[in-house]
Amino acid sequence: MNPIWQAIARFILRNRILLLIILGVLTSFMWMVRGQEVSQSFGKVIPKYDPTYVEYQDFKKEFGEDGNVIVLGLEGDIFDKDYFGELYKLSEGIKELDGIDGVISLSHLEDLIANVEEGSFSTERLLSKPPETEAEMDSMAAVIKGLRFYTDLLLNDSANVTLVGVSLTDEALDSRRKIELYDEIKKLGGSFEEQTGSTIRYAGMPLLRIFMSTQIPKELVMFMGLALLVTSLVLLWFFRSWLVLVYPTFVIGTVLIWTFGIMGLLGYEYNLTTGIIPSLITVIGIPNCIYLLTKYHIEYKRTRNKVKALVLIIEKIGIVTVMTNATTAVGFGVLAFTDISLLNEFGLVAGLSVLCAFVISLLMIPTILSFLPPPTTQQVAYLDRQMLTSFIGFLDYSVHHRRPLIYGVSITIAVVAAWGMYSLVPVSYMVDDIPNDHNIHSDLQFMETHFGGAMPFEIVIEGEKKRQMVKNSSLKRLNKLQEKLKEYPELSKTLSIANVASYARQSVFGEYGIPSRSEYGAIRDLIRHSEIDQNVNKRLNDSLFQKARISGSVKDVGSKRLEVLLDSVEQDIISVFDTSKFTYTLTGTTRIYVKGNQYIIENLVSSLLIAFMVIALLMGFLFRSVRVVIISLVPNFLPLLVVAGIMGFCGVPLKPSTALVFSVVFGIAVDDSIHFLARYRLGRKNGNSVAGAVSESFQDTGVSMIYTSLILFTGFVIFVGSSFGGIQALGLLSSITLFIAMLSNLLLLPSLLLSLDS
Repeated sequence: MNPIWQAIARFILRNRILLLIILGVLTSFMWMVRGQEVSQSFGKVIPKYDPTYVEYQDFKKEFGEDGNVIVLGLEGDIFDKDYFGELYKLSEGIKELDGIDGVISLSHLEDLIANVEEGSFSTERLLSKPPETEAEMDSMAAVIKGLRFYTDLLLNDSANVTLVGVSLTDEALDSRRKIELYDEIKKLGGSFEEQTGSTIRYAGMPLLRIFMSTQIPKELVMFMGLALLVTSLVLLWFFRSWLVLVYPTFVIGTVLIWTFGIMGLLGYEYNLTTGIIPSLITVIGIPNCIYLLTKYHIEYKRTRNKVKALVLIIEKIGIVTVMTNATTAVGFGVLAFTDISLLNEFGLVAGLSVLCAFVISLLMIPTILSFLPPPTTQQVAYLDRQMLTSFIGFLDYSVHHRRPLIYGVSITIAVVAAWGMYSLVPVSYMVDDIPNDHNIHSDLQFMETHFGGAMPFEIVIEGEKKRQMVKNSSLKRLNKLQEKLKEYPELSKTLSIANVASYARQSVFGEYGIPSRSEYGAIRDLIRHSEIDQNVNKRLNDSLFQKARISGSVKDVGSKRLEVLLDSVEQDIISVFDTSKFTYTLTGTTRIYVKGNQYIIENLVSSLLIAFMVIALLMGFLFRSVRVVIISLVPNFLPLLVVAGIMGFCGVPLKPSTALVFSVVFGIAVDDSIHFLARYRLGRKNGNSVAGAVSESFQDTGVSMIYTSLILFTGFVIFVGSSFGGIQALGLLSSITLFIAMLSNLLLLPSLLLSLDS
């Protein structure tokens, strides 16, 4: 007997009404403070102290947001009068929407005018109204095609595809207003499509944010409902009792309220990771109920005394459930100690929710059972189901008489899995989380085909002195670097103050290109007495003209290729600019994405190692035997190795969502080992032989292990239906891992005990 847990059991049962009242009050409070806000931005994946993050923040302060443009791609007879008129109408309509910072299109171009007599430049709208005749249209088409500044920027080489760039204000981008704006833009686009018979393609970083912020609430509700439905159906199938179905569901409902309350108390918003926590907790919380229920039914069947059975379930498996929930919480909780806020929030909320699930289950299940009549013969009949008992008997026989086969199969699987793991490639894409059949993919491909990319790509070059970047020599270097960048098929046309200087030369001398030294003197004089410094260049250089921005777009070629591309571009910069006089920064949303991807995978790998060590220490504390700890960890390491091998053989890349599987599932999978080993240790303490203790452990915990593993398997499978690729991968790989872990704990674990603990 364990006097501490016996005292806890009696305290819970004697004060059950008071404890329920306290729990009810606290649950009401958690409901009142529950979190409801959905994140409108990407989660922070890089620590604030990281140099790449600091550089990006400095870039945004100097040049503004680089991921605020929605790009519309239009294909057709661009310079047909009626088509162009609809383009003008579309651009004008978008421009008038609240939350739009600016619109650039062929119908809304600014021309650079050289006022030689006045000694200045000015900018003028090419069109104040759409062309009314074919002659006007032809004349305007010739003018536009002659403005090389916009070639490959708004108009492709064949002049049959054009872009409309729509910049959102920072306020709109970081609020739900961007969703409303996108709907309004789509409505205007629908009218354009109806009038022209063409299709508009939409791309840009805001679309990814819009997709996530609209899908997360839908999936939060859908998967929480599916998790409750699936686990309820499995419970009903297992126990064949509506009553048994009701109170575990009630317990999980209470736990969910606490999860929402934790989100609210911590001030966290629901994002791609925290949004799945309620569903995860639903699935993970059910095993507590199953273990308590099956133990209660086993003890009641043995003692025929309800009160004694209730005391015994708390007394016998209290410490075990503490440890199983602790290991699960560790699997999540180690993520709270990473430097990445996205993982930090997920780990903290999930870890605390698991602990709350344990306490609530331990309080509510025995209390509810105490008010109910003793279980009927029908309610405990599942313990004697022929199929289940036969299967457990087969497992027991196998570990006693077929251990060499079990070891042989396990070693073979491990070797093959290790071979497959070497083919595992760490790579992810910016649109990984978008379904493959979603139009975001096809529209992005359209943009990449005709304009070379749609994801922000930014370079900042800084000189030693003020106005150094507008010197003629610096402009030539900028132009030379941009010519090198044209050689990369992954990059779009880039834009810098060198392009503005080339445009100014065309305005003064009639030819587009970097001005010569003599030409530049005349152009410089004109610029100094115009608004060009303040307007045309304001997003391409700083106010001191000491920094120059090269802005472009890149294809979504994946993090691995992007790393190589960035390294190659860096070498190009070094070859063009003397780094003793110039410094450079590769930055922008795409650079942050690549660095963030590296951070997440590195942190998840380190978190898995930490979780492995902490769980080993917890199990060492529970079992007080290094040998038993090693025996217990081997069957739970094997499933992780197998899944890594499957990923390698099937070409599933290692990315944040797939890497998350290992640290999260390890903490869950080890629960079965703890239950089996706890019962095994009890059998050994009672004087049973190793073989006898193993057989008793099968009879006492086998049913619960199978039921809980199947619940977890089916619970994680539902995430395969997610709209987010990362969540799909998490669901599928977690399900496979947990299923393999169940077999490993039912076959390899007892086999190792029989071989090594004698």
